[in-house]
Amino acid sequence: MQKKIQISDSELPIMQALWEKGPSTSPEIFEGMDKNTSTLKTLLKRLVDKGAVQAEEINSRNYRYRALVTEKEYVSSARKNFLRTVFGGSREKLLLNFVKEEHVTRQELEDLMELIEEE
Repeated sequence: MQKKIQISDSELPIMQALWEKGPSTSPEIFEGMDKNTSTLKTLLKRLVDKGAVQAEEINSRNYRYRALVTEKEYVSSARKNFLRTVFGGSREKLLLNFVKEEHVTRQELEDLMELIEEE
């Protein structure tokens, strides 16, 4: 993300739909979502206003929307924010907490080390 754009938990399903489907109209984006259309339109407009989504006019009543923030950019920003706010920026504390709380086995740790070395 070039500029820091905050995507709220309520806006995230819209972004996920755009990442999965690519450029889409609002009915295509909202397909299968539980919230009412009015709420979803408000969330979509908020994402456009923030610069996370671009609206391209198809005709006088219809728009095609596309994500300007990639999923990779969002995940990276969210991870950094989570690390900073929850673990004071300490990667060691984050990893130790994960290993302890998620009961990671020795074999899983060894497999992970192999993956890291391959990178």
